Amino acid sequence: MASVNYKCPNCGGPLKFNPDKQKFSCDFCFSDFDEKTIQELYAREEQKENSDERDEKRAHERAKKAQEAGQTSEEEAVVYHCPSCGAEVVTTASTAATMCFYCQNPVVLGGRLSGEYKPDRVLPFELSRDKAIETFMGYCGKKKFLPRDFLSKEQIEKMTGVYFPYWYVDEQKQAHARAEGKKIRTWTTGNKEYTETSVYDVVRGGDVIIKNVFERALKSHDRDMLNGVHPFDLSKVKPFSMSFLSGFQAEKRDIERAELENEMEKRMNEYAKQLLEDTMEGYSTINIRDFSEKTDLSSWNYTLLPVWVLTYKYKDQIMPYAINGQTGKLYGGLPVAKGKVWALFAIVAVLVFIIAMLGGLLFL
Repeated sequence: MASVNYKCPNCGGPLKFNPDKQKFSCDFCFSDFDEKTIQELYAREEQKENSDERDEKRAHERAKKAQEAGQTSEEEAVVYHCPSCGAEVVTTASTAATMCFYCQNPVVLGGRLSGEYKPDRVLPFELSRDKAIETFMGYCGKKKFLPRDFLSKEQIEKMTGVYFPYWYVDEQKQAHARAEGKKIRTWTTGNKEYTETSVYDVVRGGDVIIKNVFERALKSHDRDMLNGVHPFDLSKVKPFSMSFLSGFQAEKRDIERAELENEMEKRMNEYAKQLLEDTMEGYSTINIRDFSEKTDLSSWNYTLLPVWVLTYKYKDQIMPYAINGQTGKLYGGLPVAKGKVWALFAIVAVLVFIIAMLGGLLFL
């Protein structure tokens, strides 16, 4: 397994992508480098990705054969050597970038994202870790019934930036729909009410373009969480470069396009049908009787998106939180202090009782 440590050209310290500056920064000599400089300096490192492609394919084939044979096993563990300190570190098979647990240097596992597993695009982090923590603290601060012992500095410090894999699909279709449209008119003459129903044959058709329909490409994480942090502004997406992963964790996809094609096509057809139905205005009711479509163009993009993740343990409960690494949108629910709720209920009940008593005295 190839491992890459992006080092500062000036002092040799570890480089990390800085979301605030949108540059690669060194914490030792405080140097900053733009994307073009780093990609040119480490072009040779990225070319080494292909050297481990065969090993990756063999591991994938072994896992596939085990699944076909009905074998069940824990997620495959993989050992790599940190290029900075030489320590042996164990990761899961889907981890593509991480931190060395011993020297804390960022390490990108090149072989994990090579060949067919190399992403098409990456959306760099824009939200720094400090701002992500500030977002989470602000979210907690707005909750009046949050237990006092919930917030823990030790747990919040475990917040981690992770690039998660997604599939994005764009399609251009020829779509046609035939519907029954009804216009209902009601009026009253004298003591009688009249209703007139006119029925129309409504036809719509044309080219439909649907963009940025997405689905997560990782089985081992909560689907609602990974989809709940959307939307992302994909106008800022960049062609994939491993250098963007430095300083963050990253996951390799384990859901292939073939596994999603039927589901995604159904969603595309529903969107196309809805777009045509939205043009059928002026009717009281619309009932689609027939729909047909033909896909002219289809584009799939394997994309890495930035997410800050915090797995919070509170009273034997595991509570996952995710923060969009671009916009700051937060996903996750907070616990409620039942004592605070009951106290508020008691206060309201006492106030209602007092008001009722005072109202009764006024009528005496």
